[in-house]
Amino acid sequence: MMWFLTIGDVAEGKHQLRISMGLEMDKLEKLVEREFESPGPQQQINLINQMQNLKFETPGNYQILIEVDDEPLLVTSLVIAE
Repeated sequence: MMWFLTIGDVAEGKHQLRISMGLEMDKLEKLVEREFESPGPQQQINLINQMQNLKFETPGNYQILIEVDDEPLLVTSLVIAE
């Protein structure tokens, strides 16, 4: 699975991106944790993240959390049906 993420208004310097997913918000599993660099808040940053071997063994409403520097950027869900 490939995820394309474009973010802006990020201060100059190095930052940490984390993408987590799970059936419960308090039990999320990290899928991606990576560092990226921003030239400044006026620039958009395109990040391509490849996730391999994702398994959805249980149908349900999976929670997805995307964070930059431990601050939530997006919280959404993905419904997996049988």
